[in-house]
Amino acid sequence: MTLSMKSVVFDSHAILRFAQDEAGADKVEELLKASEDGRIRAFINEINLGEVYYITIRKLGAESAMRFLEQFTTLAIERVPASWEIIESASQIKADYAVSYADCLATATALKYNAVIVTGDPEFKKIEHKVEIDWI
Repeated sequence: MTLSMKSVVFDSHAILRFAQDEAGADKVEELLKASEDGRIRAFINEINLGEVYYITIRKLGAESAMRFLEQFTTLAIERVPASWEIIESASQIKADYAVSYADCLATATALKYNAVIVTGDPEFKKIEHKVEIDWI
């Protein structure tokens, strides 16, 4: 993937890799900088952000999770609410493919914004024919 693309959707896997400075974090950081500079648009579905939040609570506790959310809001990522349009699309994807509902919401968000999904979650291999994936 090149930074000349218009839009990306981060799934929870990508954001967790970034937050925990794991493999792929550099690529996520590069995309976040591109979004900050206005070279791309970056999105995350609020349900996927909720997934990041609960996983962070489990691993680090509620206080750390709240600090993470406060820092996250300073990033150049547009939070996308789960509108009925996205829920309906995600539900159809879930009915057709054996992937998590949260991943279906990320996919529906990417389809709505004609965006590439940024992830390292192998579950997306089941639906990569529906939407472009930028693997981290």
